[in-house]
Amino acid sequence: MLSLRKRKKIIKAVFWVLTIALGVGLVGSSVIWTAPDKPVKETAAPQETVDAQIAKAAARKDVAALLSIGGQCQAQNDTRHAAAAYQQVLRLAPDNTAARLSLVELYFMNNEYDRALEQAEAILKENPDHQKALYYRGLIRGFGKKDYAGAVTDLERFVALARSGQEVEEAKDLIKEWAAKQ
Repeated sequence: MLSLRKRKKIIKAVFWVLTIALGVGLVGSSVIWTAPDKPVKETAAPQETVDAQIAKAAARKDVAALLSIGGQCQAQNDTRHAAAAYQQVLRLAPDNTAARLSLVELYFMNNEYDRALEQAEAILKENPDHQKALYYRGLIRGFGKKDYAGAVTDLERFVALARSGQEVEEAKDLIKEWAAKQ
């Protein structure tokens, strides 16, 4: 079983490989399909920037579009725009747990532990038994804050609620490791 640190590195590597592969594929296919015998006039409008997409969705108060933009940006490892989209969701719908949880994951993956912890605690304030928020808060406390006692408490509660799954097994391993450090 891979440790969380190794999984984190693998996930980042996979995102980069996919991003590069998609980019090369798109460029290659556009060259092949648009190579005309005669020159063609450019008539297509320039593609809208991500900032403009976020602004338009926010102006329409379209939470679903903002979540979608955030997810797409996060998948492309564009953390700045992903965070901006999720933060805009929270301006429109402060109780949106999906946006908060996405920010927790985003900030955690980027080692912004204080910001991740703030979002996890906001979720747990509304729903103290939110499994993912407990899991991430445990990881943040353990990896980021070195608060092993708090991490063990959160992860034990997560394991009791979730009962099974890969994250439960990882949490059990971390509980053993961090309990020894207390």
